[in-house]
Amino acid sequence: MDVHSAEQAALLERYYLRESAKQVDARWHANGPHSVSPFVPCASGRIPVALRAARLTSSDVLWDLGCGDGRILLQAAAQYGCTCVGLDIDAACVADARAAAAAHAVDDRCTFLCADMMAFARGSLCGDGGWTTLGAAAEEGLGARRLRAPTAVLLFITSHGLCRLSDFLFGEWSRGAMRVLTCVENPNECFDFEAEDALFGGAGGRPSWPVSLAYEEHGIYVVPPCGVEVSEWERSEPMFAPTPPLGQAAADATEVGVLRGLLSDEEMRALLRLGARMQAAEEGGGAEGEGVAAAASAAAGAAEEEGGGLVMDWSAAEDDIVGVAEDAIHSSYAHRVVHLHRGGEVQKEMPRLLERLLSRIYAEDAQRWKLLLGRPVSVRSVELHTYRPGGSVADPQHRDSGSLLTLSVLLSEPSSYTGAKFTYISVGSSEEVVEPQLSCGDGVLFVSEKRHNVSTLETGVRHSFIIELWEGPATRHNRHH
Repeated sequence: MDVHSAEQAALLERYYLRESAKQVDARWHANGPHSVSPFVPCASGRIPVALRAARLTSSDVLWDLGCGDGRILLQAAAQYGCTCVGLDIDAACVADARAAAAAHAVDDRCTFLCADMMAFARGSLCGDGGWTTLGAAAEEGLGARRLRAPTAVLLFITSHGLCRLSDFLFGEWSRGAMRVLTCVENPNECFDFEAEDALFGGAGGRPSWPVSLAYEEHGIYVVPPCGVEVSEWERSEPMFAPTPPLGQAAADATEVGVLRGLLSDEEMRALLRLGARMQAAEEGGGAEGEGVAAAASAAAGAAEEEGGGLVMDWSAAEDDIVGVAEDAIHSSYAHRVVHLHRGGEVQKEMPRLLERLLSRIYAEDAQRWKLLLGRPVSVRSVELHTYRPGGSVADPQHRDSGSLLTLSVLLSEPSSYTGAKFTYISVGSSEEVVEPQLSCGDGVLFVSEKRHNVSTLETGVRHSFIIELWEGPATRHNRHH
């Protein structure tokens, strides 16, 4: 069982343990008789590491065998610009992947097909002259479709499925020039629980793979191209090493991305409905509401009045204390914050929206800052901010400390309120305060450590939607837990 992270365990529970008894007789379904692995998405924090381990460039062709809803390939296409081919036996997953590729504007680089991996013929991966076809393994009518042969192959499947594909994969790898990445299982240690003698490691004629363990802590195993020694592979530097996190001065000097028309009217209405429902539940009592109320006195002791606003000094606080205090501050009527990711609500209610926005963030980062490339990044927080008269981000030196990138999307018409101006510090030859001109649905993407602020709201109500990414584990309560 994959125990890589709490996020991965939650995905296993949601996608497999609750769904494994459904459609067990369906031909094109992950639970059907021809499937070698259930559909469980890869944890978001693991994907950048897998892509870094693959050493991708824009000239690569990455195949994902058992691609599910395509999220790994969508990120690969957005970040690295490579060509991607995803194969899965689950028709619904493939349909979702195709729709997501179009929504993420990477459908020109991503191809998704239904395929039965156990029906692959010799040469299906290594191909001929850089091209290949799937033949009888593909869904009806697409067996003769020409596909770019892979330079990298990724498998995020069960030990059972990996064992059953081992001989075929080893043969393709031996004849081609591809590297092979497996998630969860080391290909030399996987085990077919339906056939106890079907072990890797050379026993019974099984192949013995040269495996790099450089990313083993993330459950990622890399087989270099045939003929390349593991030691040689590990000595060579990855194409993209993570950019070191930026200090405050460097962050203030970075550019800001203004993303026009990021959210549709319906998406904004859905976010506001979700926020209203979650806020009502929190304010209705119970453990959640009582916890926020009980934290008020602790928060008051850790805060001080400065310039008419409440400013927290987080520097000496532990994460658990900070989280409780921050919840109390965020329960203010004038500036109310609802954590939409609390309990995984936004992930359950609006998964496609979140995936599309994350894909856009990765694509923008690859063009601007390269802070996310190769880094195990997770969603730190997804928030709905509501400003009413008197509400603001009170600290003129405010930074989203500890996060890497922040996306802020305006959900209100600028004509419906006064004040509450979003500004950031731009540092060039001199330091200046910049106010980007935003319309409803526009977003601002920036390095989280960059100073930014929202001035005091004078009249009306202003809503905004926030996503923060960081290098810590995915949270399920607030920015800290």
